[in-house]
Amino acid sequence: MRILVLAEDADRLESALDAGGCEITVKSHSGEAEHLLLCERFDVIVFHPRSDDPYFLNRMLRDYPGRALVVWLRSSSSTRVSEFLDAGADEVLDGTMDDRELLARVRNAARHGRRSASQTLELGDLRIVSPSGKASWRDEILPLTRRERGVLLALAEAAGETVPREVIYRKVWGYSMVRGDRSVDVNVKRLRDKLDLAGVELRVRTTPGVGYRLILQAAKPDETPVAIL
Repeated sequence: MRILVLAEDADRLESALDAGGCEITVKSHSGEAEHLLLCERFDVIVFHPRSDDPYFLNRMLRDYPGRALVVWLRSSSSTRVSEFLDAGADEVLDGTMDDRELLARVRNAARHGRRSASQTLELGDLRIVSPSGKASWRDEILPLTRRERGVLLALAEAAGETVPREVIYRKVWGYSMVRGDRSVDVNVKRLRDKLDLAGVELRVRTTPGVGYRLILQAAKPDETPVAIL
C-alpha cells in the first residue's frame, strides 16, 4: 500500500505505517504533494490540516476520487474529528492512538476509498461523470480541460439555477476567489466555444453581475430555451 504523508513532525505516524509494511512518501508542503500526485499513484493520502491551506481536503476530494483521505491530528479533538468526517475525510487519526490502531485505521480507510463509486449526471444527451467531471455528448467524449469540466459540472449540478462566480471558483479551484480574478469568465468562454463546436444543445447563459446558469436549448430554432430542472 502506497501512502503519501503531508505533515511535519509526524515521525510516530510514519514509524507505525512503515512497521506495517507500507510504502511511505513524506512531503511538508501541499504544493509538493500535489505535484507528486500528478505523476504517481497513491492508495492513501494522509495530511495534517494547515491554516494556510484550508481547502486542501476539498481539492483532494475533487481531483482524486477513489483515494482514501486521512486526517492526522497531533492531539485528540472530537469536534475536529466530526468536522473532517462531515467534510468528506475517510478517517481521522490522532497522536493518542497506538501503532496497531493507527495502521488498522489507515488500512480500513484504504478499503473504503477503493469502494468510492462515481455518479453519472445526465442532462438530455449530455452525460457527466462526477466527481471527475468527464463529459460526453451523444456518447462522444467532449475535449474539455480539467477546469472546463469542473465549471460544466458545477453548472449542471445547479439544475438550471444561476451559480455565482465565487461559488464556481471555490468548487473548481478549491479556494476563495480574489477580487478581479477573471478565471471563471475565461473558462466559461472556452467551455461555450467547445460546446458549440461539438453541437451540444446546451447553453451557458450569463446572469449579469452574478454568475452563470446552464440551460437546455430547444430542438427547434424558434422554440424558447427551457431551463434544466
